[in-house]
Amino acid sequence: MDMKNKKDLEQSQHAKKLNLAEWRASRLHELILPSGLTVTVRDATMTDLLLTGKLPSSFVDLAEESAKNGQDGLDLKQLAKSGEEFRAMLDALVSIALVLPLIGDVADDAHITLDELPNDDKMAIFNFANREVTALQSFREGQDEPLAAV
Repeated sequence: MDMKNKKDLEQSQHAKKLNLAEWRASRLHELILPSGLTVTVRDATMTDLLLTGKLPSSFVDLAEESAKNGQDGLDLKQLAKSGEEFRAMLDALVSIALVLPLIGDVADDAHITLDELPNDDKMAIFNFANREVTALQSFREGQDEPLAAV
């Protein structure tokens, strides 16, 4: 391999590493939770939840029904009808999304437990994970209204 090809290969490998680092960084977000705790979260989706096996079957049914009706997200009112299942889903989502602090079985200087994280904080993470769906809802609510004359 001549020097030019070797240099091109090294530049290509360096560019791939930078691309991967940028991609990883783009998935992480810093949030200040209602309790005042600053956390780092990653984007998490309903598919991520489904693949954990922790998404209650009734939520899978709701997701399927929403998809059939052309909705992008689940109706929070429907989800909240089953408090225990909603809590299980919320804890699973927080477990997937929370990067820092780490979630542990025992609280220490580096770990937080799901039980010590206030529900308002968990809901803030849930709302963050659903931010794109929420943004679309206000757009879609006006879909059936007639357009204003120009």
